[in-house]
Amino acid sequence: MKPMYKKYLNLFVTVILSLVSFYQQAHAEEIDYAADGQRRAQSAGELLVGKPAPDMKITTIDGSTIDLSEVYGKKPVYIKFWATWCIPCREQMPGFEAIYKQYHDQIEVISVNTGINDNLQSVKPFLKKMGLTMPTVIDDGTLARAFKLRVTPQHVLIDKQGRFSYFGHVDDENFHNQLERVIHQPTVDKVTIANSSAPDAHTYQVGDTLKNLAFTTINDNSIELKFGEDNSANIGLVFFGPWCEWYLEETAPDSSKACTQVRELLEDKSKSNNIKWVSISTNVWSSVAELHEYKKSYGTSLPIVFDGDGKLFEVFGVNQIPTIILMDKSGRIESKVSVQDSEFENVLTSL
Repeated sequence: MKPMYKKYLNLFVTVILSLVSFYQQAHAEEIDYAADGQRRAQSAGELLVGKPAPDMKITTIDGSTIDLSEVYGKKPVYIKFWATWCIPCREQMPGFEAIYKQYHDQIEVISVNTGINDNLQSVKPFLKKMGLTMPTVIDDGTLARAFKLRVTPQHVLIDKQGRFSYFGHVDDENFHNQLERVIHQPTVDKVTIANSSAPDAHTYQVGDTLKNLAFTTINDNSIELKFGEDNSANIGLVFFGPWCEWYLEETAPDSSKACTQVRELLEDKSKSNNIKWVSISTNVWSSVAELHEYKKSYGTSLPIVFDGDGKLFEVFGVNQIPTIILMDKSGRIESKVSVQDSEFENVLTSL
């Protein structure tokens, strides 16, 4: 072989091997994300599997009502959480529709858009584009808390006895085996339904006055805020997700931009004494370790609180990222605005 040909052959082989290595690394990262999502979903549901699922009435976007108490004992239930901006959700949608078409008379299939950075205007075109025909609801956070949402997509299977049976993230063989198992489970005569008669948690509204607030940051620092005292300060709460800026950059650019705007603006404003800011992270695709990484990557100095059980998002009625809540020195909530509100940009400007 001539030296020149050998040189080009070696170069060609090197390029091919580099491309193969790059593909393998990228594919490995993809697998890791799927495995991580599966781990999070199963971890969220591990204490619930075998226990009675909640008795809830779910209203779909077409106005129909699904009363789960009337379904339990007759059919199993498959609830799938998803979002329009979620890449693996998009990938799983053809299979989701196929499941509904094949089994809809044997299992109650409910499509739940998380409502996070989504609304009717984004969901309806998505359903049409993906050809989804199953009952769909846009969540306000209530279903996410009841069914321990931690990732998107997230599968929740409830058996014919009305008991939690399976939590998952990936559309794999194991999931389909679990699906077949609950479908072919013998019909039962007696169903135990979880007690859902407890009163809903109070949700603070604009105009409400709080007496105090207490948080624990990801650094285990305690923050105690007492209102109506001489040294009280105006308070700003920022509800966010550490993935908002980078993950939504392509799939939901307006939301990604808003998250960046809020972070940069409040980082600047936190240097003044007019408002004391506290940032509160969602528990969806988030953990304390990831929040430490977020803090390091973006160099933010704002105290960060991880809402691991979702109670802070619940009591303040938040389901959008980012959301800003402002309170005066007396503890009165003066304003609450999210990225989906028309006055969002005006509030940022006023800050």
